[in-house]
This record gives sequence, C-alpha cells and structure tokens, in this order.
Amino acid sequence: MRLRGAVVVLCSTVLVVLAAPASALDLGQWIPGLKLSPFFSERVEYESNVFQAPDHEQSDVVFKTIPGFLADYTFGPHSLSAGYRAEILNWVNFPSQDTVHHIGVTQLRLDFPRLLVNLRDDFVRTSDPPGTELTGRIKSTTNVLQPETEYRLTDRFAVGANYAWTRVRFDDDVFAALLDRDEHLIGASVFWKFLPKTDLRLSYNYVRKAFTVTSDRDVDLHTLLLGVRGDLTAKLSSTFRIGIQHREPRASFQPGYTGVVMGGDWIYRLSDRTTITLVTDRSLQESTFGTVPYYVTTNATLGVQHQFFRKLTASLRVAGGMNDYPSKQTLDSQTDWRSDGFFIGAIGFEYQIQPWLSVGGEYMHSFRQSNFDAFDYRDNKVVGKVTLQF
Repeated sequence: MRLRGAVVVLCSTVLVVLAAPASALDLGQWIPGLKLSPFFSERVEYESNVFQAPDHEQSDVVFKTIPGFLADYTFGPHSLSAGYRAEILNWVNFPSQDTVHHIGVTQLRLDFPRLLVNLRDDFVRTSDPPGTELTGRIKSTTNVLQPETEYRLTDRFAVGANYAWTRVRFDDDVFAALLDRDEHLIGASVFWKFLPKTDLRLSYNYVRKAFTVTSDRDVDLHTLLLGVRGDLTAKLSSTFRIGIQHREPRASFQPGYTGVVMGGDWIYRLSDRTTITLVTDRSLQESTFGTVPYYVTTNATLGVQHQFFRKLTASLRVAGGMNDYPSKQTLDSQTDWRSDGFFIGAIGFEYQIQPWLSVGGEYMHSFRQSNFDAFDYRDNKVVGKVTLQF
C-alpha cells in the first residue's frame, strides 16, 4: 500500500506540473533587488544495498519529496541570499528509516571599494552517512558559521582573515561519544593577483577541535596552504590548494600527523556544450574504527557534462580514492593497518521539457574494498526525478 500510494502521488505531481502555466514570483516590483525562486522535486530511488553491508544485502525503494526556495536581495554592490530545501524520505520496506532532511544556507556579502566582508552559515540535518568510512543510515546535524574579510591593499595585493565554527552532533549515542565536537578555525591569508581574474593565495589556518564526550580525542591542527583562485585561462578555472598540515593531539598517547593535504576543483569548459570538472581532496577525517582517532583520505572525482541539444544534457561521473589508517588494529583475529579503496561511477541525464519543468534519471554503482573483509560492500542506485522550478 505504501508503494501504490507513493506512485499515485508521483503521477499526480507530474500531471499537475505539466498542466500548470509557467509563472514566477517577481517580488522586485514591490521590493527592488529581491528575487525569489521556489522549487519542487519528486525523486524515486531504488538502492540494492541500503545499509552498505558486506553480505545479506537489503534493497528498497525510497520516495523523496523535495520542496525548497532560493532568495536573493541585492542592494548596490551588496547582497543577502538564502536557500532552504527539505527532503521528505518515505521508504517502502523500511518505514522506520522515514525521516526529513533539512538543508539551509544564508549569506551576507558586503563589497566596499577596498573591503570585502562575507558572512555565511550552512545548516544540514541528514541521515546520510558523513565521509567514506561510515555506512548505513546515520542521523546527524552539522552547522558551519563562516565570517571572512578581505582588504585590497593595491590592485594586485590583498590580505584576509577568516573564522569558522563547525558544530557536529549525532543522534546515535555510539557515534556521538566519538564524533560530537566543536571545531574553531582561525586563519589569515595573503593574495596576489598575478592574472586579471586569478589570485595566488598563501594562507595559514589554526583549528581547535574539542570533543564533547571523549575529550582525549581533542586535537590542534596547523595548516599552511598555497592555492589559486579564479580563471587561469578563458576556459580553465580553479580553486585548487595544496600544503602541509600538522596534527597535534592533546593526549600524548594519540597518534599525530605531519604531511601533505590538498583540495579544490578544476573546471575546464571545452566548449559551450561540454564542461569537464576535476575535484580533488587529501585530508584527515575523524574515525570510529577501533582506537584510531582519524584516517587520511585521498580521492578525486572526474565529471563530464555535455549538452546534446538545447533540452537534453547528459553527465558522467567517476570517483575513487583510498582511506589509510595510522595504526594497527585487531578485528576478527586479524591485526593490520586498515586500508580501504573505494569507487563510484554514475551516468545520468536531464531533459528540460519547459524552462520551469525538467525530468531526469541516473544510474550509480559504488563499492568499497578493504583489507578487512567486514568493510567491503557493493551498491547500486537507480534514480528518476521530476523538478519544477521558477
């Protein structure tokens, strides 16, 4: 009955949006500079291994109803923007996993002749697992508050300061005991505009991680980064950064780290129809495996998007990487340094029926291979969606 009812809702939604006339909320005539774009999406996802288990896989279908909005208010060179979406999940065979995700963002940007001030807050309430270590449905709440300033000394040189407060909380007491924390980041940067639309950035960040339950996981991080920001050529842009990070645990028995970290993306616009994106990451992530407080993840995602004609766009995404752990652990009579390899491959399309209405689909295959067999899994997803946006 749950499946039949969900199908009826989906079909009714499609019929309604097909019959609805195109219109938009033009609030600028009442409040100059204000734009509002509401949207609504209905997704159907089949997943072959819902909990990413190594064996006894359980499949299911989930219906995701996603309403939301984007708003932007521009006043002179300044702007205030906000966005929110809810993801209402209804599972066919696992109603105990039904939940609502909440994702919100607000941003204030003040652009003065020499001073740029940016204040942003991101909020996520989800049951999707964080990172590439945890699997299954895991409820958590994360909020990131990020004020940032940049002062232009000359046309080519600028200095900046930034702060970030990240608050992470898990519903499950097991994960909360190991991962609930507050992270405070303080940083400073120097910018050199070596191309008309490109900056070279040298930055230093200090991070203090304070865990709410297990205080012996508290740690200090010192990171020195060199990166680029902007358009390197007419077709190539990047936010890539690379540097050295030193991890200094407050408890003397915990392992530290000094090594290379990196991140950011490269975007290459091959033509008006084709865009190639490379996203890279090498970073330290908090761990729940044994007594290991962190793991080092090194991964990359390559994406290609091509517009075949005005209404049809196809996408291809391939991702892979390694998770390496700093100390030996014992599991099921096996003692070793844990090392996981993971892969994701996806292909999808989107067809724009009207400027305000689109349909799409995606197939995704993912797997993880570990030297500890208990962490292996394979998963397949098939997605169909209808999106209405003004």
